[in-house]
Amino acid sequence: MNSEASTRAYGGMSILHASGCDWGCTIPLELTCEAFASDSWPNIDQDPHVLLAQLRPSLVDVTGFDVGKSFFFEIRSNIPSSMGLKSSSAASVSAVRFAATMHDISLSDSEIIQVATQMQLRAGCSMTGSFDDTWSALGRMAAVIRTDSSNPSEPVASVDIKSSMCTLLLRGTRKSTPEKSDFYVNRSKFKTARDHLMSGDIRGAMRENADAVALSTGDRLATEIIDRLFSLDYTANISGSGPAIGVLHEQDQVSHLSEVLGAYGPTITTKIAHDPCQTEAIQWA
Repeated sequence: MNSEASTRAYGGMSILHASGCDWGCTIPLELTCEAFASDSWPNIDQDPHVLLAQLRPSLVDVTGFDVGKSFFFEIRSNIPSSMGLKSSSAASVSAVRFAATMHDISLSDSEIIQVATQMQLRAGCSMTGSFDDTWSALGRMAAVIRTDSSNPSEPVASVDIKSSMCTLLLRGTRKSTPEKSDFYVNRSKFKTARDHLMSGDIRGAMRENADAVALSTGDRLATEIIDRLFSLDYTANISGSGPAIGVLHEQDQVSHLSEVLGAYGPTITTKIAHDPCQTEAIQWA
């Protein structure tokens, strides 16, 4: 395995925001990042949360292994940052994989998740630990997690996404960072989204989640865009806390969808990362 493949991690798009009702799920996308060796930490513009420096203490806490003070690295990524597309989770997973590769450490998926989520909590760039986002960063499955469980790093289910493509509408940066309490106000709507998700109704889950996130963040324009997309029979969601909006679709819908979204801002189209080895997945039509 080459070094990039062994350290690669993936961006994602939300199905269910974990801050709403302590359940979360994120779809892995083929937006990627890789870690590479450096002689110093990246500057504050490149790593504003000082996320990468949290690898060493997080790895020690979870595994007892210390990579040492002189283990420096940077991240090369094509995941848009500050968009809700899980760039921090991907950077964390890429960092953990890089450390494991360079120091010949054998880590299970669960251990990678535990280290990567601890990195994000230490850096203050996650409200919940982003366990669902971090599972998606592995590029293997859309894992359903419960942040209120005794072991949130272990999924309670996984979701099989039938669509092959995802187009993302990039709408600038968030005007302000929401608090977890902002989402709890709409807890009942997030619970409805959870119920749709667990019954296999991904479309219903994403619609309910999008409405709940838009209400929680005061994003009226997102509501208008989501309403239009669903009226055109697309399945869409606000990813994370926004501002990006993601749409699931097939290859033959790319041109039409680009026309629809072009009025609102720039878009990028990517593939959904599918793992043929998923088991016990929730099926949907």
